[in-house]
Amino acid sequence: MTNISRRAVFKTGAILAMGASTMSANTSARTSETLAAPTAASPSTEYSYGHTTDFGDEYFANILPILEKVRDNELAVIDEVSSRMADAVRSGKNVWMQAKQGHMGRFEFDMGNPGNPRLFQSNSEWDDTDYDKMKPGDVLVTNYINDNVMNARTSGVCVVGVTVSYQDTPAAPRGLINPNPHGWFLADVSDVVIDSHSPIEQGIVSCPQIPEMKICPSSANPLAAIFWMLTAEGANKFKNPSASGTVYAAEVIDTIIGRVRAAFPPQRDRIFAAADSVAAMIASGARYHVTSDHGGVAQEAAGVASGPMMTNAFRKEVKKGDVHLLATIEPDSPKILDEAQRARDVGQFVVSIGPANSARLAALSDLFIDNLSREGGGLLQIPGFPEKIAAVGGILNNVLMWIFTAQFVDFMTRRGFVPWFWMGYYLQGGKEYDDAVKPFFLRQGF
Repeated sequence: MTNISRRAVFKTGAILAMGASTMSANTSARTSETLAAPTAASPSTEYSYGHTTDFGDEYFANILPILEKVRDNELAVIDEVSSRMADAVRSGKNVWMQAKQGHMGRFEFDMGNPGNPRLFQSNSEWDDTDYDKMKPGDVLVTNYINDNVMNARTSGVCVVGVTVSYQDTPAAPRGLINPNPHGWFLADVSDVVIDSHSPIEQGIVSCPQIPEMKICPSSANPLAAIFWMLTAEGANKFKNPSASGTVYAAEVIDTIIGRVRAAFPPQRDRIFAAADSVAAMIASGARYHVTSDHGGVAQEAAGVASGPMMTNAFRKEVKKGDVHLLATIEPDSPKILDEAQRARDVGQFVVSIGPANSARLAALSDLFIDNLSREGGGLLQIPGFPEKIAAVGGILNNVLMWIFTAQFVDFMTRRGFVPWFWMGYYLQGGKEYDDAVKPFFLRQGF
């Protein structure tokens, strides 16, 4: 397989259209102009460029502080916001849960999912039709900074802004992120702000061979955590008007943090061994596919800022020897079992992530990763509700998926096979970068 030199791509001048402001000065970390035919067989130090921390370990180490900052800094605000949400619904108003910018959130927030009490309008999107439905006294929880949000606030809607990497912020260097309308920031259009602590750069893994961005995105995890924290606490206060504090919101975030901490280290060696095999397969021509029982993890894995271009890019060309990652929230989800059986029948290498009580799925998998979330979509028993509320399995699946992805990318780069990654359109020059490198990705295949 031809391995296309990144430095050679840059030397064509095709990428210069995005402007020097978006390019790292560290161009010396690029591969040589003509790579010396690295083999897919085994990693080496020749192409490591001095990196000593495994990418999977780096993702694990860097996602935890983001979630911990939400736990340590945002509970007081979530207490206030969840009370407003409960009061609004109790008085016949609506709560619009729109803080889902990115890929995973549109699926994680779906009101049809198990764990969603369907009290709040979490199917809400960002088009004009939803804004037209908003009335004075409603609550809007949003990532967006635009005239629609400002007009809603002016009309009497309580706007709760949730920070996210995709929107320009005073903390970002000027000229890095595309500016918001009118030069506004989130605080300008919001009554109160919840900080998701998403980094300015979506990615949280530093790959020396890709100095222009950090890879493997993070923002979906705290956004989904905040959604379930608000949903659980708002539901409790709706049914129990005398309730105060954040007992249920704290349990949601503590459960997520605790399970991330507990899930990865005991499974690390198996995850890394499979990642090594997968790296060799992809370097030798295998395609990488991802499917999830609701679309969140699959969408988060494909086409996302700081994510690899290869994921699901060749889904119409599924063949023997490909790699298929499956993620399920519900134990032995029929959708995922069907997909796993098809993958086995074709002869694919199957990696699955889900609750340990998915015995049939585990039996169909070359690697099964336990997300420690046996309850599926139903974490908390809140007085007044017949069904349990909140689901954290999707977040655990997403974190574990990115750890696995980060690690097989690590092993690929150590072999001299450097994948192409999407630069976010929210970054100045991001679209130009993606348009310029996509033809080289299609030729290379990863």
